[in-house]
Amino acid sequence: MKKISIVKSLLFVIGCLMLHWPTANATIRPTRQGIDSIMMDRRSVLVYPNPVIAALNIKSRQPIQQLVLYTMDGKPIKKMTATGKNNQMYVRDIQRGAYMLNTIFEDGTRTSKMIIKQ
Repeated sequence: MKKISIVKSLLFVIGCLMLHWPTANATIRPTRQGIDSIMMDRRSVLVYPNPVIAALNIKSRQPIQQLVLYTMDGKPIKKMTATGKNNQMYVRDIQRGAYMLNTIFEDGTRTSKMIIKQ
């Protein structure tokens, strides 16, 4: 019976793994299909800066009707009637911490983002 060195065994195992390892350019990208993905694109909201110090800028693809800022335990602390797709909410008067910004669109759909106040 022949003895095989540990180095040769490791090289053999690594070689076998390399044969079955996916190539670097084989990227799998999930496709977004269906009405849910279309609705999510329409309801996407860009909120910046986050963390915020004085004012939040809110931009969306569809017109916004109302913005509501909630504490993490669900209490509304700031409501604002919004117009159009670009809005600004001043938050200098609220305490530091984590909040949820609820965006209500003109068609009645909603989306939420977590906001950090510095």
